[in-house]
Parts: sequence; structure tokens; C-alpha cells
Amino acid sequence: MDTSGTQRQSFGQAEINWDKLDKTKFYVVGAGIFTGVTVVLYPISVVKTRLQVASHNSVERNAISVIKGLLKTDGIPGLYKGFGTVVTGAIPTRVIFLTALETTKVATLKLVQPFKLSEPTEAAIANGVAGMMASLCSQAIFVPVDVSKINGARIFRPCNL
Repeated sequence: MDTSGTQRQSFGQAEINWDKLDKTKFYVVGAGIFTGVTVVLYPISVVKTRLQVASHNSVERNAISVIKGLLKTDGIPGLYKGFGTVVTGAIPTRVIFLTALETTKVATLKLVQPFKLSEPTEAAIANGVAGMMASLCSQAIFVPVDVSKINGARIFRPCNL
């Protein structure tokens, strides 16, 4: 008996239903994964922000010099300056994103059903609309936080006179 064929078939028929989903687990795991990604990628954001606020006559003209400068003056913690502010904005943003994504996907699937499109086409439309709406909703929260982080870096950065 081919158990792998049976397993493959049962996985292929599995549906995720938003109404039956354990939302606490969904949010904890989803926000946790996104936060983990933020931890890994945050140093890149710090370097980007430093380059954005650097003056033209600054010593820090490229990413390598920014990293070397941060490590020299602040060590590894320097690569995570402002992390608390970003995570404070990122966690609610992730929850909003995941909620908007899943609820919009369900609603869009219901809206396109009367058009009798193929299942892959319906899924593509629903996923595209859901992704756009989720991004719009979450960016309405995250962009102001990111701008305040950049403006804070400009305000608190010593002048090169």
C-alpha cells in the first residue's frame, strides 16, 4: 500500500477555514515568525537609516563604513538601536496584516464565485486583493512608526561641525 500517495492526497484536500482557525495560535505563531524575521533583518534597517540621515560630508558614506563605525562605538547592541520602538509598532502591524489578509481573502473568494472562474484564477484574485489590502492596512500603522524612527535618528544624532 502506498502511504505517501494517501498522505499527499489528504494534504492536497486540506482547506484552511478562517472561521474554524485557532486565532490565538495563529496570531502568536504568525507574529512570532514575523518578529523573528525582524530581529534578523533589523541591522540592515539600522544601516539604511544611518545612510539616509548621513550628511554629505559624513565619514559614513557606504554600508560597510556604517557597520564598522557602529561596531567600533557601540558593539553588537549598536546594530539594534531603536529596536524596541520598531517591535512596538511591528507586532500590532503583523496582527493587522494577518487579520486583513485572511478576512479579505475569504470575502474576495465569495465575491468572485458568481463569475464561475477556474479555482486557480479565483485563488489568484483572492490572494492578490487580500495581499494588497493587508499591506495597505498594515502600512498605515508601520510607516508612521518608521518615519518617526528616522526623524528620531536625525534629531538625536550629533552634528558634524
